[in-house]
Amino acid sequence: MICVLRHTAIVFLSLWVACCAPALADEDTDKNITGSALRETRDIIARELFGHYDLTNLAVLKIEDLQDRLSLGHDYGLVKITMEFSAKRNTTKHPTLNPNTFEPGNAMCRSWLYLHCGVPIGHVFQGKLELLLAVDRDGSWRAVSPHWRSRRPYPLHGYLLLEGREEEGYVLFPKQQGR
Repeated sequence: MICVLRHTAIVFLSLWVACCAPALADEDTDKNITGSALRETRDIIARELFGHYDLTNLAVLKIEDLQDRLSLGHDYGLVKITMEFSAKRNTTKHPTLNPNTFEPGNAMCRSWLYLHCGVPIGHVFQGKLELLLAVDRDGSWRAVSPHWRSRRPYPLHGYLLLEGREEEGYVLFPKQQGR
């Protein structure tokens, strides 16, 4: 009798490990990816927008596994994340920017500085971001930088999905002549 119970328990545990454990692992992986995407996006927005904005909404819209779509010769953990965000301009004036830049009508407030000095306090900047996350040696997920150069035309360039929006008036100001 004990032998039958032992064999039944072994069969049950084997079936559970074969069927249920991968589902739990996938769920844990999705939770890790989601948590990392939220953390990485908060960091990116704070860095790219110089702390001038407070996040009011941040959500993961889509997680797409890229492992099957890329043939890199190795088993890399890569996922593409689509995020939705909303942020409100706060009163911060970053110390590395010239204080005169923030004066109304200042000629220095052009191009990529629009989101920093060309909008009033309380301005809501919202949109969607796309991140590429790669798994690190320790199993944590980190954002891959879309740029290897230091120059970018506007904040969040390489992450921000314009989705048909014009750059001018959304991330650049004023509208450039001849465009």
